[in-house]
Amino acid sequence: MQPFDVFPGHQKCNGLDVYGYWEVGALLDGLARCERPAVSGLDEGPFSLEMHDDSSQFDRYKRSQLTLTEFGKAVLGGDQDFRRYNRIDRWWGGTHLTNERLWRWDPETRSLVAPKMRVPCRRVG
Repeated sequence: MQPFDVFPGHQKCNGLDVYGYWEVGALLDGLARCERPAVSGLDEGPFSLEMHDDSSQFDRYKRSQLTLTEFGKAVLGGDQDFRRYNRIDRWWGGTHLTNERLWRWDPETRSLVAPKMRVPCRRVG
């Protein structure tokens, strides 16, 4: 696949957009340019206004041939956890997501599960 094949709604009829154009580009960068990539073949980046302004760089980006790495396939299959190998630090919907504070999807209940927050102990006496 090429990068814009994975952009939901990009030049497609799709009423279920969750992420905007710039968010999808940043997420794809994060999957390809991290300690243990889940995606390979992204030839240009980062996904920025500067890259868009350079027509040759943007053309190379659009022509990139993406594939899932073996790690990416394992993550997709539920056999690996992306956060165990890669740093997460981003804001989404007013929530700061980090490796320590990461909401998870529960496929059985089909709902989001809040991160377990550690409550600091107070010393008595």
